[in-house]
Amino acid sequence: MMQFGLVEKLIVSAVGVMIIAGLYFAWSEHQRDIGASSERAKQEKENARFRVRVNKGVVNYDTCDRAGGMWDFRKSACQLAGTVGGGE
Repeated sequence: MMQFGLVEKLIVSAVGVMIIAGLYFAWSEHQRDIGASSERAKQEKENARFRVRVNKGVVNYDTCDRAGGMWDFRKSACQLAGTVGGGE
């Protein structure tokens, strides 16, 4: 049988630790990507709901301002950045 010396044992241990560290890093990045995509999907859904509410006119000045829209005082309606001044 082949006997490993101290140096060989240390090298094998170091390689094992590096493999485990790499797997942990890859797993944590994967979890972070899952969280980011979930948060992005929630934000897109909320933006779509907000646009529907804007089109129905049920948004007040403060909500419009927080969303980055332009409040039209004459119409008492919110115009989002993509719709301000367009097509009227």
